Amino acid sequence: MEALLIALIAGIGAGGLYAMLGSGIVIAFRGSGVINFGHGAVAGYTAYSFDELRETGSLYLPWFDPIPEFGFLKTLKLNNIPVRIDIFDNVAFDNKPNLALTIFICLVMSAFLGLLMHFLVFRPLRNSPILGKVIGSIGVFLYLSSMIVVNFGGQNRGDEGFSGFNNTAEPVRNFLGLGGTIPRSNFYLFGAAILMAVIIWGLYRFTKFGIATRAAEENEKGAALLGYSPQFLAGANWVLASITAGIAGILFLHKTQPAQIALFVVGGLGAALFGNLTSIPGATLGGLFLGMIAGGGVELTTNDWWPEILPGEGVRNFMPLLLIIVVLYLRGDKLPIRGSISIGRQPRAPSTNNVTIGVIGAVGIALMLSNIFVSKWESILTTTLIAIVFMYSLTVLVGFLGQISLVQWSISGLAAYTMIRLMADGTKIRDTDFALNTGWGWPTILAFFGAIVVAVICGLLIGLPALRIRGVQLAVVTIAAVIAIENLLLRNPPLMGDGSVSVNPTPKPSWFGQYVGGFNPDTARNDYWKFSLFLIITAALLGIAVANLRRGQIGRRFLAIRANERAASAAGINVANMKLLGFGISSGIAAIAGCLLAYKLPGLQETQFEVFGGLALLAFVYLGGITTIWGAIVGGCLMAGGLLPEFLGVHFESIDKGLINAVGAIGLIVNAKVTNGEGIALLQTDLVKNTLTALRRPPDDTANTSNDEEAVV
Repeated sequence: MEALLIALIAGIGAGGLYAMLGSGIVIAFRGSGVINFGHGAVAGYTAYSFDELRETGSLYLPWFDPIPEFGFLKTLKLNNIPVRIDIFDNVAFDNKPNLALTIFICLVMSAFLGLLMHFLVFRPLRNSPILGKVIGSIGVFLYLSSMIVVNFGGQNRGDEGFSGFNNTAEPVRNFLGLGGTIPRSNFYLFGAAILMAVIIWGLYRFTKFGIATRAAEENEKGAALLGYSPQFLAGANWVLASITAGIAGILFLHKTQPAQIALFVVGGLGAALFGNLTSIPGATLGGLFLGMIAGGGVELTTNDWWPEILPGEGVRNFMPLLLIIVVLYLRGDKLPIRGSISIGRQPRAPSTNNVTIGVIGAVGIALMLSNIFVSKWESILTTTLIAIVFMYSLTVLVGFLGQISLVQWSISGLAAYTMIRLMADGTKIRDTDFALNTGWGWPTILAFFGAIVVAVICGLLIGLPALRIRGVQLAVVTIAAVIAIENLLLRNPPLMGDGSVSVNPTPKPSWFGQYVGGFNPDTARNDYWKFSLFLIITAALLGIAVANLRRGQIGRRFLAIRANERAASAAGINVANMKLLGFGISSGIAAIAGCLLAYKLPGLQETQFEVFGGLALLAFVYLGGITTIWGAIVGGCLMAGGLLPEFLGVHFESIDKGLINAVGAIGLIVNAKVTNGEGIALLQTDLVKNTLTALRRPPDDTANTSNDEEAVV
């Protein structure tokens, strides 16, 4: 019992971070009505900036040079945009820059990030549908995470911290006579969270700025009539929220790698929801409570009676999800919804009339490329096709049904790991394998469909909260589920085998006596032609199925629910059943994509299914056009590792993957505003249709008619 109490108290360290991040999320929501999924990325970028200043004295600005110095661009000798500012000289281990000045510079950077988010992202998306705003915040997350990779390398790095916020201070021993030790910095983090909550609460409670913000939160039009500018208030709150994120990142840097701080936004979301998205004290208490419960849960896993199938890290990451689900399920219909002057329309989702012609054309192009490509390019083609298959799942769930789910890529990973577990029989598959995996030795086809069944069940369980909550709240649940699935299910040796914590070897797949794996046993490369053919056939069949789903009665019901759930229910549609059906279909397609990825590679790692990869896939299918089949195809070609970036890489030497994702994030935000999410595919379709219409139009005789009329006069 004493050890459990010590673990609960020690949890105030992580709880302090959750509380500070939750307070910042509440500030942004009160100022603009947006739940910012990129809030943790702001903290992460600030933490990297702080560490970089202390190590090298350089400050990296949050953008990249759009005129790279490679390829033929070298000869143009264009002036480049500054990216780095060298502030401190002669920085060494024993000669660190002034701490106060370093923190001040980093918080100015945080404030600058807040202004950029307001003016470049959320102000243009002010009247967009909920999906557009969610996509905007995901774009912020992707962009800042990409900039971390581009500017700082993204490698793990450690910072010893400063003052009381470090791991070198003498820990507190035998706290309250309970025995054990607690890091002293945990109490400092707790104090910082309480102090931040008091200051922000006082700001909103007693200042004119706070009163004006509360007025705009209730009614923007009414606040404008009273002389308060809603946009000025929104911008000021974005700055304040970003500064709190920067403080949280700097203070917690000694506890973790800066690259991991962005993912702590899940705990911050749980804390903010605990505070009903409006209460700073509530968010602070929720964050501290969440940290303590997570710490206590990990302590319980150290007991002999605890089931081995529930790992400690998985329990820690499952706690935010559990709290979020409970809060949303109990109070989802009571959470505040900020009123705005107008809300834009949903993106169009036209049906495909010429499915056969489209499939023949797409398959023909894919077969031609497969016969032309060899080695590396064959592997790039199969990567693109797997991405397209996965994007079909997002087309169904997000594009047709309107359910904002961010967990589908993790479901793909669950299916892949399940299939490997079902197929494995404990024998070493390849000489290069580092781990053996035991399983049940099922045949390939049976394991393939068994994995799909497991993924569909998981998708239905995640979809259950959608029966009560929707929109951005559902996005919060699903992004929390990503972290929980990765740590609770994928990194779980008793459940997924010993290979799940390293490189999980894939047994050789065989359908009807034919080897269909991507790993060519003769060349030791991922370029086997039978796998490419298998992928082309699978992608074509799924494309036909999704297109016919949209054209049929189920697709029309999905669109009716997306447009207005109450109206759809009044029209006799069983909304609950249709939602679960959508989650089931989408999860099944995502599972197929995950199994195909396992076929392609000789081994998998759980990091391949992390949240960043899933959000990047969502970004590119949204950029391509999330409501159409062609949008998924375009999105698969655009993603990092797809055909288009690799073709560009031929002319521009090596294009950094971080730059590709950063450009994709920018395109994502622009697409949300300019095309309302309809994407490149529909824009191209409209352009082709308008061009053909103009070519078919008969010659205009208006001029001749006018001349005749003038002659008569």
